[in-house]
Amino acid sequence: MRTKSRAVWVLMFLALACCCCAFRAALAQDEFPTLQPARVFRLEQPTPANHGGVFAHDLDRDGRLDFVVTSDGHVGAYAHDGHPLWVRRCAIRLFSSFGLHHPSAIAGDMDGDGREEVAWLADANRIEIVDGATGETKRILPCPGEPRAMAIANLNGAGDREVILQYSQTRLVAMSLESGAVLWETDEYRGIEHSPLRQADLDGDGRDEIAGASIIDHDGRRMNEWDLGGTYLTMDSIVIADVVPGLPLEVVLAEQRGDNSHTVVVAPDRVVFRALNPWNWEDPDKLAVGDFDPARPGLEVFNRSSGGDGTAPRGREEPYANEIAPWVLDATGVLISKYYFNDHKPEWWTGHGLEEICRIDWDGDAADEIAGKERHKNGAGAVVRPITGEFVVVLPARAVRIYVADVEGDSREEVVLIDEDGTVKIFANPAPNPNPPRPSRWEDSAYRRQKQNWNYYSP
Repeated sequence: MRTKSRAVWVLMFLALACCCCAFRAALAQDEFPTLQPARVFRLEQPTPANHGGVFAHDLDRDGRLDFVVTSDGHVGAYAHDGHPLWVRRCAIRLFSSFGLHHPSAIAGDMDGDGREEVAWLADANRIEIVDGATGETKRILPCPGEPRAMAIANLNGAGDREVILQYSQTRLVAMSLESGAVLWETDEYRGIEHSPLRQADLDGDGRDEIAGASIIDHDGRRMNEWDLGGTYLTMDSIVIADVVPGLPLEVVLAEQRGDNSHTVVVAPDRVVFRALNPWNWEDPDKLAVGDFDPARPGLEVFNRSSGGDGTAPRGREEPYANEIAPWVLDATGVLISKYYFNDHKPEWWTGHGLEEICRIDWDGDAADEIAGKERHKNGAGAVVRPITGEFVVVLPARAVRIYVADVEGDSREEVVLIDEDGTVKIFANPAPNPNPPRPSRWEDSAYRRQKQNWNYYSP
């Protein structure tokens, strides 16, 4: 009788333990809700690995966003619903710096004929231009010298008719995409380490400028009189944004100089602020800029932290070996918050933190979020509140790329993940947007530029 009673108690204890485990699992699931993709399609080309990438563009002018994907020896175009428009085997020169990626292709109406084109740098220092809807070659332009990267631009106010070729952190050449004529060249640019140039209409004159630790005007002349010295040699991230409301747009830069690392915000006419890292030694490393606290004027700057080569990590063993310790600054450079990312992540998420971080408007309200993927691995994505580190939603995948853009046209933005299995997974907020519709972000030229010309260091 005593044995039977003991067995009953054991069974009751096991049942209670199972209930507790299930309850904890339910709590964990509630705390970190997981979202399944709204759409999935398969690539008809190799999956981007160390090089190549993805961007959205309306290639066939049907009013819906399509996708350009680049990978070793291939450029592919996929319609909004995922079916391939065309895939080209080609000698594309993919930008490479320490094995980190960049789409290395451009898209736009490059000759004013009312059709969209796609172009890329090819071997033998050529630009190959193809029809965006069909992939048929339209023209091939020779390039002077050996450019490493390029970006589309509107330099003359007539549309996306020019290309800026980059040869080093300081040397740029502007060229017509119609005739191939060289328009200007300069050695006064100061780009950031590991990344191609960034371009946008900073001053609202309808023409693009080239942003960096110096700013080059549409005509090739340097705009700024301020000088950041040699700090550009180790700057690690760049974002163009309207940090201080009103024109001109600002350029946000992350220094990588150990205990002397600053977050730097500049405009063509002035240095807005230089804010020293709030830890004893921690680079800002990767940046995202958005309206993370609508109660504050201007935009806020999320600094991911370098994780591993500073003093913020709490130990040298996992999960602290590469622990990131983000901080957020307001539009004047004042510290709003700092925290350890590992204190907020799901238990299974890598202790190395987030990478490829980008501002996202996930729910359509006044406050922006950030999106990123697991760092140092092909892993899941997530939407996170940048000021607190709180996870909003987890996006299951083994992602090699994460891309954020408004591809559904509902006044919010979606997350596009390229999985290592060769599929593209598009995650959209499934809840109806309760907020009034807004003008499309794609009408903003700075948004279009950064959603096409992005890379690992500066999504």
